Amino acid sequence: MLPSNNTSERESTLNHPTIGIIGCGNIGRRQAANFLAHGYSVYVYDINPDAMAELQSLGACIVQSCAEVATYSEIIFTALPTPGDVMTAVLESPQNLSQGLRSGSVYIDLTTNSPETILRLHQAMEQLGVEMLDAPFNDCPVGAQSKGGMGLAIMASGSKVTFERVQPILELMADRVLYCGEITTGTKCKLIHNAVNAVAVQAVSEGITLGLAQGIPLEIIWDTLRFGSFGQSAGDIHGLPHYWFSRRCDDISKHPAFTVKLLHKDLRIALGMANQSNICVNHLSLTVKDYEEAERRGWSNYATTKVRCLQEERAGVIAKAAVPVISSDTQPQPQSTSTGTEDSGIKKGKFSVLAVLVLVIGSNLIQLGLQWLLRS
Repeated sequence: MLPSNNTSERESTLNHPTIGIIGCGNIGRRQAANFLAHGYSVYVYDINPDAMAELQSLGACIVQSCAEVATYSEIIFTALPTPGDVMTAVLESPQNLSQGLRSGSVYIDLTTNSPETILRLHQAMEQLGVEMLDAPFNDCPVGAQSKGGMGLAIMASGSKVTFERVQPILELMADRVLYCGEITTGTKCKLIHNAVNAVAVQAVSEGITLGLAQGIPLEIIWDTLRFGSFGQSAGDIHGLPHYWFSRRCDDISKHPAFTVKLLHKDLRIALGMANQSNICVNHLSLTVKDYEEAERRGWSNYATTKVRCLQEERAGVIAKAAVPVISSDTQPQPQSTSTGTEDSGIKKGKFSVLAVLVLVIGSNLIQLGLQWLLRS
């Protein structure tokens, strides 16, 4: 039995609104259960009846269409696989979401969508008098550490007033809620995040497979990557404000930690090693070309961060900002795998030359992630 959709007859208030969720897959199912556990009334719809039945057993109200979700809810989320699925649910299907929405409602899309689709949805919501945020959800995959157990981050964008209105709701859903700016910015940030992550995975894969092809045990390669500079701060992401955003890279340093010419030498050797073994390392090959160009420009004795300027030039942007350096206690730390025996770790001085070379490759290939992303 569904309650009346008359707002005065509902128990929900602005501080405890009724929640609607369309899409009861991995994200939608978990968040519906999460809201129920926090005492919210939740209405759900999914084309899969079994998915709704599971949530009904937890106390959710199931409805028969997207329009019904809107009728009984004040804040409505979509958590669907593709942009096409979102368009169908919100605007195109019979009894779609827009048919039940009313002025004053808030619609939030959690899908990793396309900016074009978000703009179309936003225009439709404006005509209905409905506020909209795009807030793609960064889920908690295996290996990630979500303090709340729900998700790592929500990248929200849209009206700042609307964001602040629903911020307490969003904060129940993930460890961090990031306000990214005007509509579509959150979606763009999530797409960039996913692309860089995917390229980084491939870059690490190149380094590991190159090491294996040289006969280095996988355990040794793994330890060199995670206990070296790459593992301590993947892709130097926490050092970017100091080395890059501050524009220290624009000036030649008296005592650079690692120069362009030295790293170029290492990368050339690594590429030659890969070629001799007939190992395809596309990401490394592109990075070597950037270092060749850097030396042609006379940057040989600059710190390696200087090479990032080539990508800035290609993109027509300058990465400059007064961003505070993240303190070390907020950075991920490698977990010890020691079993208490001497054999469980790598003894000091026992690395082979090739293992150290793999460490250098792994520490620097991540730069290509950003370069490749913006090139393509």
